Amino acid sequence: MKFTTKKRVRFHHCDPAGIVFYPQFFYLLHEVQEDFLAHIGFPEHGLIASGVGVPIVDLKTEFLGMCRNGEELTMTLELTRIGGASLGMHYEIHASPKAPGGVDTLRLKADSVVVYSEVPHGKALRLPEELRDALLPYLQSSPEKS
Repeated sequence: MKFTTKKRVRFHHCDPAGIVFYPQFFYLLHEVQEDFLAHIGFPEHGLIASGVGVPIVDLKTEFLGMCRNGEELTMTLELTRIGGASLGMHYEIHASPKAPGGVDTLRLKADSVVVYSEVPHGKALRLPEELRDALLPYLQSSPEKS
């Protein structure tokens, strides 16, 4: 199953030409991750308050098209891997079409690895079973044991 959320491209995301400045996509991807964690009952602010977090340790991004000020984006997150302490995440950003009857256009694909770890020291920790159970429905395939 994919987690889906919508975001509107705002002025602060854009360069003077009115298109999303590429570093802003990383803010948007992190917002999707935060929204996802809150959706499954593990809001990031709560994790951090309890002394843990899920920092990104690897991120690969493919930019496929421009997003413009005012466009509505459909953003998805799906898990590609659940390890002992790490998660693989796959993101997609689609911009809704302007023409009636059009098809959403894929504008960005990204894959990341996050590690469940102590804050602020960064020591990797085993994923708790309650979190693992909440993550499983969003896994593309069977979980990896590590």
